[in-house]
Amino acid sequence: MAENYKGKIKINGKELYEILSRNLMINQNDFTPTFASSLIKTPFSILISIVLSQNTTDKNAIKAFEMLYNKTKLDPRIIIRLGAEKISEIIRPAGLPKQKTRSIVSLANFIINKGEDYLLKENEMVLKQELMELPGIGEKTTDVFLSFVRHYPVFPIDTHIRRISIRWGLANKNSSYKEISNKLLEFFTPELSDKAHRLLIAFGRSYCKAKKPRCKECFLKEICPSAQI
Repeated sequence: MAENYKGKIKINGKELYEILSRNLMINQNDFTPTFASSLIKTPFSILISIVLSQNTTDKNAIKAFEMLYNKTKLDPRIIIRLGAEKISEIIRPAGLPKQKTRSIVSLANFIINKGEDYLLKENEMVLKQELMELPGIGEKTTDVFLSFVRHYPVFPIDTHIRRISIRWGLANKNSSYKEISNKLLEFFTPELSDKAHRLLIAFGRSYCKAKKPRCKECFLKEICPSAQI
């Protein structure tokens, strides 16, 4: 595939969402937070699952989440009692165990101090800022949480979504996280943003891959400005 983009994708966000929905299958094992919510539906546990999914595959993150759940039931006090060394050992399948342990322990202390309802009741932007002050908690992590748990209108951006946005002409290589997020939120509308976010990740994994995109088999090849047919 050449990186010579030819304008913007020739369809609006709602129409594109409908095409993606018809052509892509999503199950709970494709995304760590949806799998986590099938085991335990607490905001803290979902936030932990998002941390575990950073810079790894969902398969590895899910394995680590299951192990942590089995050992702690995702009780922040049990996590603190076990200590960083033990937690790091448990979540090793997710990669970056020391870094992610710092985040998990910090979040556990945050919940112990604030109460778990704080994650559901505090103003979204205030909560986002407070969470981003914790080690290893960045904008994407907080946005995934706000979108998935609070149903707040925000569009999280990962490497798949950034790549697709550029290839569709909705962003360029110099676009910031915030610029791409705002553009996709406007394009797909806040009502569709949460599902559209997961559909784009699925699309990036199955068709619009980084190195060898499957343009010839892609169901969007007739409308994608970057398709190599």
